Amino acid sequence: MMRIFSRNKGQAASRVDRRSDLRRERPPRNRSNPGAPLVLYIAGSGRSGSTLLERLLGQIDSVATLGEVHHLWARGIAKDESCGCGKPFGECEFWRRTGEMAFGGWKNVDMEDVEKLHNAVDRQRYLPLTMLPVVPPAFARQLAAYSGYYGALYKAVQELSGASVIVDSGKHPSLALALSHNRDIDLRIVHLVRDSRGVSFSWAKSVKRPESTNPEDDLMKQYSSLVSSALWVSTNLAAEALRWRAVPRTRLLYEDLIADPVATIDRLRDVLNLPITGQLKLVGPGTVDLKANHSVAGNPMRFRRGETTLRPDAEWRKAMTKKDRRLVSLLTAPMRLWYGYTGR
Repeated sequence: MMRIFSRNKGQAASRVDRRSDLRRERPPRNRSNPGAPLVLYIAGSGRSGSTLLERLLGQIDSVATLGEVHHLWARGIAKDESCGCGKPFGECEFWRRTGEMAFGGWKNVDMEDVEKLHNAVDRQRYLPLTMLPVVPPAFARQLAAYSGYYGALYKAVQELSGASVIVDSGKHPSLALALSHNRDIDLRIVHLVRDSRGVSFSWAKSVKRPESTNPEDDLMKQYSSLVSSALWVSTNLAAEALRWRAVPRTRLLYEDLIADPVATIDRLRDVLNLPITGQLKLVGPGTVDLKANHSVAGNPMRFRRGETTLRPDAEWRKAMTKKDRRLVSLLTAPMRLWYGYTGR
């Protein structure tokens, strides 16, 4: 049996006022075209538990999880890194069939075009534009071309897997905003938030990437407390901008998910009107039996299989230096309080 996270179950959850929208916000009606694949996009800061949420959702038969799809182009196609199933991307039957159905094969994807369009529309500097209900014609054409790559991929997964919900744990709000302009994608968004101090402590760790095919990519990125705090604030502010788009959205706290994963996912399904059949099944108190998945990128947890005990990742409470803790607390104080993270 594998264990993830640390001791003190429920301690982190007890320190928040649970300012999650799951219990009070009814998102707007979606305006996607009939037959569009339903994509649940997990937005938020890195190291906030998106891979955990995705893995839990993936235990339900009607859900297909893809990992961080924005990394597919470079890490999957170009670098041939490992799929969540353990096979190299190029040898994974799931992704081979997806590429054939979506593009006639991955060889037909114009990687330079994807990168060019990414730089033209999928950056934080373009948030003032992608937030708008109507954008300039030239920008709209770029948005359509860029989101079209994702739309074709999602549609292929929908048809191949038969899943009613597709999960993309990409996290980047800029991508979610870009996708929200494509009515051939039935986009629903969950904004996942975790205490900034836990996030900062996690960014400081040295974490090996088992899927790496290049020594330069062997470790996940690391950030100082100053940089991680700035990223936490800016990314969550950008995620709040999703309120301006006419897509169903809600907010979820990592601490709530850990405290009661079954009830939390049930509420997420109800609030976002997700056509999920079945329910997350635990094999014991706080224990889930993780099955294989086809995630293209994400936290190394995506490779785990078998019985895994869920516990709150509260190591930062004891191991984080007082200096770093004070710095992160100060820099992120307004937003921490807004999200309900009170106390020390």
